[in-house]
Amino acid sequence: MMWCYIYRSTKKENCYLYMENENDFSPIPEKILSIFGTPVFVMKVLLDGKRRFVVGSSDEIEQKIKSDGFFLQMLSEDDFKV
Repeated sequence: MMWCYIYRSTKKENCYLYMENENDFSPIPEKILSIFGTPVFVMKVLLDGKRRFVVGSSDEIEQKIKSDGFFLQMLSEDDFKV
């Protein structure tokens, strides 16, 4: 269980970065940041398994953040179909 900070992209619709440390973009490769644009803070979330995510579980997101330093969520139109 961990807190993470979620940022939305200014260049890519439905694209979000999840990070362990607020405003610390050092783990993000420059190539990703150039495509992502300026990160805009959305919210702070506790990855405790209680919140549902469109892509990935709390555990999967946490593992990705711990291994890579971030989790990049890129939603497609299919992710919004019920």
